[in-house]
Amino acid sequence: MNKRVLKRHWLRNLIAILLVLGIFFRFYNLERKVYWYDETMTSLRISGYTQTELVQQVFDGGPISVEQLLGQYQYPNRTKNLTDTLNALAGNPEHSPLYYWMARFWLQIFGNSIVTIRALSAVISLLAIPCVYWLCRELFNSSVTAWVGAAIISISPFHVLYGQEAREYSLWTVTILFSCAALLRAKRLNNWSSWVIYGLSVALGLYAHPFSGFVLLGHGIYILLTATRRWGKQLGAFLLSSIVGFLLFVPWMVIVIANFSKFLDNTASVTVSRSGFLPLFWGLNLSRIFLDFNQGTSPFSPLHYLAALLAIYALYHLYRHTPLETWLFIITLIGVTGTAIIAPDLILGGRRSSITRYAIPCYLGIQIAVAYLISSKCLGVNCFRDREIGRGGEGETRIKRDKQILGLSTTGNYQRWQYVAIVLIISGVLSCLVSSQIPVWWHKSYAKSRYNPQIVRLVNQTEQPLLISDEIPGRILSLCHWLKPNVQLQLVVEPNIPEIADGFKNVFLYRPSETLKQGIEEKYNSKLEPAYKSWLWKLEKTG
Repeated sequence: MNKRVLKRHWLRNLIAILLVLGIFFRFYNLERKVYWYDETMTSLRISGYTQTELVQQVFDGGPISVEQLLGQYQYPNRTKNLTDTLNALAGNPEHSPLYYWMARFWLQIFGNSIVTIRALSAVISLLAIPCVYWLCRELFNSSVTAWVGAAIISISPFHVLYGQEAREYSLWTVTILFSCAALLRAKRLNNWSSWVIYGLSVALGLYAHPFSGFVLLGHGIYILLTATRRWGKQLGAFLLSSIVGFLLFVPWMVIVIANFSKFLDNTASVTVSRSGFLPLFWGLNLSRIFLDFNQGTSPFSPLHYLAALLAIYALYHLYRHTPLETWLFIITLIGVTGTAIIAPDLILGGRRSSITRYAIPCYLGIQIAVAYLISSKCLGVNCFRDREIGRGGEGETRIKRDKQILGLSTTGNYQRWQYVAIVLIISGVLSCLVSSQIPVWWHKSYAKSRYNPQIVRLVNQTEQPLLISDEIPGRILSLCHWLKPNVQLQLVVEPNIPEIADGFKNVFLYRPSETLKQGIEEKYNSKLEPAYKSWLWKLEKTG
């Protein structure tokens, strides 16, 4: 067996192992991660209730069990149907509805649990692997680069984390990749069936996430700049399919426009500037797609700078060694969304560009560029050899020059890039392994979830507990997903003070307002003692 065959078998086995690891990590410990605030809002909308209805019906001070609360307001039930889910989503028009419809049907088929709803995201996330393979084949005409891209997405800690979230971001990732691949296929074949598929992908993307509009804009710029002899026909086909895709999205656009004031209110938080230097957040978020050990935004962390250098060099390498139609596609994918979220922050202030999930198109573009970099530097892939040879002597000269530039003629340079690839693989796998063991990671919002595991442990181990709170619904629902089903709750809206029901040996207050704390102490001649930091208090009788 010659070296080439051995190398092929080694590469095939390694990629197979990485794909299996990616599948494993997406489904591993689904139930051990905190079901945090945003996920509870997903479940509330799926159930068909709004936050206003929840507060009106439950926050009246009357006792309700955890089982009753979750059964009615976190899962599909007979009291609400799909139309109610649509109405609940209308109150949050910033969220496109496709994922929520899918999740409701999924739960109705497979049952209600944290594992079940997160399994939907995990299954969807797996579809990103064949989609990125297809996209890389269309871009580079190389199965090797396509498999490297699939492996990078498979063990990316970022994609694994969001592949375990009961939210729409794994679906958005898949629709971005599918739409991009469908566009390149339609451009290459230029037949009506291919453009129909692309038009449908546009609609799917918009129904998955409104920021798919930025991806569509990038596609338009790309087509405008790369269409050549068939410019008019290709541009016309693109415009027609895009318009059809957008028209399919019009029903939801009508709802968005009718509820635009709610849209602005619900997204107002992104206009508030975040403390800290924005570029540090960009570097942190970029590093998380390759390596994620819960690192912070310290300006002295080398990880941010190494990730930025890798991304910049990968994009330069892509520009230097691929045709305009290839590198421009990646640049427009990254550039349009990047500009759309960074420019408003720099001009008007805000935190859009520091929110990791908003930049998913940018990260996908960077990861694809890195896939080409690794496949060419480590594996000697020259994706455009056949095209260059067709150009005669000039093409042959460029191939020789590219091989020298790629470092294929020097064993030392080849080995150095192999080390880089090994570091990326180990970093991704270790990141997934570490994060899989910890219930609260950065994407769960420490401010909202950090002490949930400790609080739940304390409450669950006590006899006949009662939990009182005037905290916002999302935080209470998050806590309830780990509390025992028979734990009783009494929920109120500030400044109301509940009548504490009889028969409870241990009474706790969860994140009470000062009004609730003082009111309970005065009304029941008792004293509140901290049970866990300032998040959980226990009622102690004084007389």
